[in-house]
Amino acid sequence: MPVSPEQLMEELRTLCRGRGVQTPGIDLHVGPALRQVCGIVETDGAEAVRTKLRDWVANATRGFPVEVRNAVLAPLGLHDDAQFRFLNERIEWLAKQQDRGARTVRRRMDAGLQRLVEVALQPAPSTTHVAPSELWHVKEFDALLKLDGPTPACTERRTVVADTDGVNEIAWSITIPSPTPDGAPGDLDVEVLHGVELIGHERPSPRRFLMKLRLPRPLNAGQTHQFALEVRVPRGQSMRPTYVFWPERMCESFRLRVRFDQDDLPASVWRVEEALARDTDDLTPWPQTLPLDEIGEIDVQFPHPRQGRGYGVQWTPRG
Repeated sequence: MPVSPEQLMEELRTLCRGRGVQTPGIDLHVGPALRQVCGIVETDGAEAVRTKLRDWVANATRGFPVEVRNAVLAPLGLHDDAQFRFLNERIEWLAKQQDRGARTVRRRMDAGLQRLVEVALQPAPSTTHVAPSELWHVKEFDALLKLDGPTPACTERRTVVADTDGVNEIAWSITIPSPTPDGAPGDLDVEVLHGVELIGHERPSPRRFLMKLRLPRPLNAGQTHQFALEVRVPRGQSMRPTYVFWPERMCESFRLRVRFDQDDLPASVWRVEEALARDTDDLTPWPQTLPLDEIGEIDVQFPHPRQGRGYGVQWTPRG
């Protein structure tokens, strides 16, 4: 899918905040536009993402004047001499280096980022190569989260569409929050229900699980295939009261149903939509609350969820 200059510019500005590219867990904070221009794929962990960002920026700015290049590298946390925790500190360092005010330096930062966008989106030579992120997309993602059993369990069904010929593997990932703000992420039990064979799995970070799934036969462009997995929280392990889907590639439709335990219904449930990274961390209720039906379920649908944004539900346990 084509990258818009506005989206890429917004993602670069967002990336400059905090520690920039040095942010821990950077793979959770990079948007779809940057993923596309840097060649970041689902299987890349945090350090691989950081390396691809660093290499892309270094190559793109190689021909920039020194002042413009530094006005890009320092805010992004990529200048060796400006490894400060906050963007304001890096701006102050740059202002001293260039003997200019902070406001002038911020204008230069924007101008440098704009030039970076122009380099990224310049027409490329014609090629038949297809990037891994463009091999397939999700037509339908249907999740059923069951909270009325001995342990939380979620059945996830996906219908995928091949965007090129010869697609024979699917990468599936899930990121789990810790049960409490200061707790460590837990574990997951994953079972294939139908449609694929699990041929590899890894845990590139404490919160992220990555599975490699083999299809029963290669798909050609336009062909679809459905598969299903069941994800369970191990017995005795707590689950944070949240289920949010963060699309990493194009998804045409997402539907989520949650079945609560009728003997332990939540005090409130709310819909999460178009969330940015960290928007869902503190479990603050969103404006759109959701009523439970008579059997303790909710059903929400999200047509065309955007890559890099969060969609789903959160709830407040009673008591």
